[in-house]
Order: sequence, then C-alpha cells, then structure tokens
Amino acid sequence: MKLSRLAKLLTVLSAPLILFGCAFAQKQFYYPLRGASQFTPANAGLAYEDVYFSSADGTRLHGWFIPALGETKGVILHVHGNAGKLQDHLAGILWLPQEHYAVFTFDYRGYGLSDDKTPNPKGLMEDTQAAIAWLKNRPETNAQKLLILAQSLGGNNAVAAVANGSREGIAGIVLDATFYSYSSIANDKLFGAGIFLCDKYSASQLIGQLAPIPVFIVHGDRDRVIPYQHAQKLFAAAGQPKTLRIVKDAGHLFTLDDAPVRAEVLNFFAAGAVHEPSLRR
Repeated sequence: MKLSRLAKLLTVLSAPLILFGCAFAQKQFYYPLRGASQFTPANAGLAYEDVYFSSADGTRLHGWFIPALGETKGVILHVHGNAGKLQDHLAGILWLPQEHYAVFTFDYRGYGLSDDKTPNPKGLMEDTQAAIAWLKNRPETNAQKLLILAQSLGGNNAVAAVANGSREGIAGIVLDATFYSYSSIANDKLFGAGIFLCDKYSASQLIGQLAPIPVFIVHGDRDRVIPYQHAQKLFAAAGQPKTLRIVKDAGHLFTLDDAPVRAEVLNFFAAGAVHEPSLRR
C-alpha cells in the first residue's frame, strides 16, 4: 500500500514537470523568422500574387501564388521546412513554374508575415489544411491535378493535413527529407528527448491512411539533419501506391538539385499516379 501511494505521489509530482518538458521541447522544435521576405519570386523574374487566408482558428496566414509559365499542367502546394520564412525556401521551387506548374507556398503561424502565434503540430496541420482549401478554390486549379511537394518538417504537416482532412482532388504527394515522427527525430538529436514530444500528428501515425493517393518519398543518403532511414521507415508504413528514392551523395534538401531525380518527380506529377510500389537507390 505504501509503495502504491508513493507511486501515485510521484506521478502527481512529476506530471507538471513532464508537461513543462513537453512544452519546452515543442517550442524548441521550430525556428521561424518574422517579417517580410526581401527575396521574392519577382527577383527571379517570376510573377506572383501575395495571398492572405485564415486557418481554422482564425490565424491569418501569408503566402505566394506563382503562376505557371505557359500552359498549366497542374498546381502544386509547397509545404516548406522548419526554419526561416518564405524567402529561405524559394530557391527549391523556382524551377517548377518553368516546368508549367503553378505553385502556392505559404508561411505557417509564427513565420514571416503570418500571425505571430506559437507554432505547434496541430496548428501547423490546420494551417496546411487551410492552404489546401484555399488552393482548391482557385479557378486555375484542376481538381484532378492538385499536387503536394512537402519538405522536411513540411512532410509531417502535409501528411497530417491530408490524413485528417479532405483528400478529394489530391493527385499525388512528394515527401522530401521528411522525418518519421517528432519523437524519433528528437531521439536522434538527444537520446530520450522523444518522450517529451507527442506523435499524434506525426507522419508515422498517419501516412498509412493516405492510400490510394500516390506517395513519392525522396531522401539523400548524406542527409545529416534527418537520416535517410526515416524515409525507409515511412516507405514501409505507407500504403500503395508508393515510391522510395534514396539519392546517392545528396544532403538535406539537395535531392531535387539532381537532374534525374527532378525528372522522376516531374514524371510523378505528370502521371498523377504510381500504380506499383517502387524502391530505388
């Protein structure tokens, strides 16, 4: 009885510490920059539209809509990574309008010109859902060719957004350098730190629910930020159709600089479907 009471007392006393640890760990997970971006699509010779829209809780978000050059083959939602703001992720998508894809990219809460609210997994999922909804209402958007390119942290946000929202009209999802779960990447950085992070909105819990939306997972084998084993685990957890491409000698978010990989992604976008599971290295 004494041991039982002691255990209950320790549980009560440790609960606030765990909650504090979770809040602290979650806050340390994000690295946003505030303010307007100085480098815009116009600096690269591309027309663009400043867009403001609202998340489910009323948070005002900011993004850029970049039309395709020439004919429009499809519309891509870009869900960016952890650090910085729009300008810090623009270089990775400037090639898409030249390939005749319109692109919508946006900042989460707490980033750039979006409302200054503390980022968290649920909020970022809802921000991504709001971006999908806004894009679906664009007259340029063909419901059969709404595609998603999600990078790093953005991959978890995109998977959570689609798995917990409407999948209608989403023709394919590319996950570039995405981590398996919040807890697993935290453990990679500091052993045991994963206990402070919840995986409710992690790709590990939700990627299996995306099927039959085709998923293309790409990762560099020299990624020092998120090891490529995360991609292998995501591929194993995903339903069909799915493709895994481990890119030799590529670091974090450098896989799409490789011309053959870029061609594979474009083929994936053009097809809007991959019917057989595929593993390449």
